[in-house]
Amino acid sequence: MVKDVERTAKKFFDGNGMYLLGSNLLMGTILSLIPSGSLNIFLLFMLITAIEAVIAWTWWKKDMEIVRFNSLTAFLLVATLGLFAVFPLFRLTAGVPFWLILIAYLLVVAYALYRKEVIFQAFYNPQKSKLYLGVMLVLVIFLIVGAFSFRYGQEMVILASLNDGSGAFFVAIFAYLLGLLLTFVSTALLKKPAEIK
Repeated sequence: MVKDVERTAKKFFDGNGMYLLGSNLLMGTILSLIPSGSLNIFLLFMLITAIEAVIAWTWWKKDMEIVRFNSLTAFLLVATLGLFAVFPLFRLTAGVPFWLILIAYLLVVAYALYRKEVIFQAFYNPQKSKLYLGVMLVLVIFLIVGAFSFRYGQEMVILASLNDGSGAFFVAIFAYLLGLLLTFVSTALLKKPAEIK
């Protein structure tokens, strides 16, 4: 392996290491507050973050190729945000709905891992991919629904029509679907640089 970057703690935190920690801290805090604050969920998120930081630091110190290191830490970042985003809906459901939601998440994870090459190619050569268009369409729908849900001004059109309980449920469903999308696209980052054609 070529040692293309000095492997110091400062360089680690100047790059993807800081993004991984910062995004997990920010989103872990926000998503542990939905539907109501939970110290246990927050601590679980921080434990996951600590484990990921140790994994990323190990990769960093083992002189992993910098491009590979960046793609793997980006994978950890995006996949973890996807995981954190599904938790609010897990917390709001019990019994059969909980298990159905969990199974749906696990199926998305399994399918994305199984089809990671197709997902990578969809973003590497987007002009040839219907999957890329589908992901972009879903993203645009998220942006439109999000704009009408959470913007200030005209009383936040969607959330204003909901009471506190159903508002939290709506936000949890929105976060869950966004989490599924993030989990799905994160597997494209597992592609090794040497395998890119």
